[in-house]
Amino acid sequence: MIARSDVVADTGYVGAGYGIARDDTLEAIRMFAQPEGILLDPVYSGKGAAGLIDYCRKGKFKKGERVVFLHIGGSAALFGYDAVFAEGSKALKVV
Repeated sequence: MIARSDVVADTGYVGAGYGIARDDTLEAIRMFAQPEGILLDPVYSGKGAAGLIDYCRKGKFKKGERVVFLHIGGSAALFGYDAVFAEGSKALKVV
């Protein structure tokens, strides 16, 4: 059984609001997609992945500690952000 105290819900990676992708969100989406083929969306899973990556970079996990990233889908949302992912695009301001 998982205790509530074992679950981290950090809202510090939401950014300016719903559907507004941050630079770290776009980086996370690319990091999951390019080598692994895992599609994340800029609304929820991309922001969560950005937080996970930041936690890893900051050393917030102990060696051997188990970490679960719950991917809830959302790849269909990527179609609304095609201009953001176009090479060299500045079509959407990211925060």
